[in-house]
Amino acid sequence: MRPVLIAAVVLAGCAVGSALRPAHSQPPERLPELKAGSDVAPGAPDLHTPYGVGKAPFSHRPATSCAASSCHGGGAVGKVGSEHSTWAPEAFPKGKQDPHAKAYRVLFNPVSTEMAKKLGLPNAHTAAVCLKCHAVETGGDPETRDQVLSEGVGCSGCHGPADKWISEHYLPSWKALSNREKWEKYGFVPTNNLVARTLNCAGCHVGDAERDLNHDLYAAGHPRITFEAGRMHHQPDYRTHWTEKLPPLDFEVRVWVIGQAATLRAAVELLHQRSKRAADGDPKTPWPELSLYSCYACHQKLPDVDIRSVVSTSTTKRKAGVPGWEVWSNAAVGVAADSCGLAFPGLSSPNLTGVKLPKLDQLRETMGKSIAPPAKTVRDESAAALKELDTWLSAMQAAEDRVKEPVAKGTPRLIANKLARNALAADGKLADHDWDALAQNYLGAAAMYHAAGGSAGSEWGPELKGIADNLLFPKFTNDVFFNSPADLQRAKLFAVRDKFEILRTKTGTSEGK
Repeated sequence: MRPVLIAAVVLAGCAVGSALRPAHSQPPERLPELKAGSDVAPGAPDLHTPYGVGKAPFSHRPATSCAASSCHGGGAVGKVGSEHSTWAPEAFPKGKQDPHAKAYRVLFNPVSTEMAKKLGLPNAHTAAVCLKCHAVETGGDPETRDQVLSEGVGCSGCHGPADKWISEHYLPSWKALSNREKWEKYGFVPTNNLVARTLNCAGCHVGDAERDLNHDLYAAGHPRITFEAGRMHHQPDYRTHWTEKLPPLDFEVRVWVIGQAATLRAAVELLHQRSKRAADGDPKTPWPELSLYSCYACHQKLPDVDIRSVVSTSTTKRKAGVPGWEVWSNAAVGVAADSCGLAFPGLSSPNLTGVKLPKLDQLRETMGKSIAPPAKTVRDESAAALKELDTWLSAMQAAEDRVKEPVAKGTPRLIANKLARNALAADGKLADHDWDALAQNYLGAAAMYHAAGGSAGSEWGPELKGIADNLLFPKFTNDVFFNSPADLQRAKLFAVRDKFEILRTKTGTSEGK
């Protein structure tokens, strides 16, 4: 089992890799040409938009629709043909469970009850703002509504509304359909494609046009959401009802690269929807929306000594009074972009820090100028950035459906080295002292450690453990942790910097340290 680091968010365990990148996996100069939707001929697939993103216009079915013993209710937990039995908490009430099956039930607990009171809601289990992520939409069908709600996030929540595909997906003709056809014609989310799967996860675990976990909800007591796709798949209490078909090396590398892109894409979409409503004068849409920014830029312990100036540990350059925009989503995504050709041999990098995604760079610049940038400007720039990210994700999605070449053995070491260098500045300081940035570089290196086979594949696990120990939220009592890195001060920042420096050295290759 992957070791874990638990804070207010749950982080990933330590990581490792080895070997050099073979010449055949060097990425080509540019992305394949992908036409935007307006350029696509009638009836042709829109390659600019990834399939699986958004909501299909079909009705949901109760999860019990999949529970027949001849379908997915075989009763042998963890086995093919028993997926519903593995998901359902009643089938195996002790030990690991699928948290999705309990998503509705938590709306009755004391924390949810107190949140509803603070927000002026009658209760959490009937509030639309809660049900949009904690349950599956029913479309108002009174005959199945209560059942679907009680199931929490059931089969349709992750696999798409089943009304149209439930009678088709077991037929021989189903296998002849492409993944895009399954999504566009039937509303089925092809979770065998990691891009489609991760984008679907991000709809709740980051947000979208209708599911908006804003600062008001956080202030009322909702746990902070920090989505990291690889780590989510390895929650210690997650009883998964499937077995990954990809080898661990391929899966870990690809889900990390895809996860970085999907997380930023969801964050940009959420920013776009918020800024659009604010620009239209919606009185229910706060602007600025504080959940857009780094939480711990404000929520931190005031030190007793003069360490507020971090020039001794970090070269972070942000305008005074403007916390970092989406530090969690932006910190390591450039490394993921630079690693496209490693995850999918033959696919080039969009190079997020260069000229190939200029609209995203422009949006970052705007969000860094003011904590309350003009909503109309953000609306327009985020729409353009969203198209660029969709093009990148579409390219990876097509590559995943097409590419059969495995990830090269030395890839984890190469990416871990990139992440260590990403965490460090040229002068030996940290590139960014924000906890989110440090945690994201750590999590990526952790994924690479597991991709390489853990301690059997490398010698740099101790450095990762050292980083994790310093990033772990401090204990308040014997069994209660702070919900912020309250003591991430100079000594710990120096320790994290030193461990990243050793990690950079240990993972260094002929391509540079």
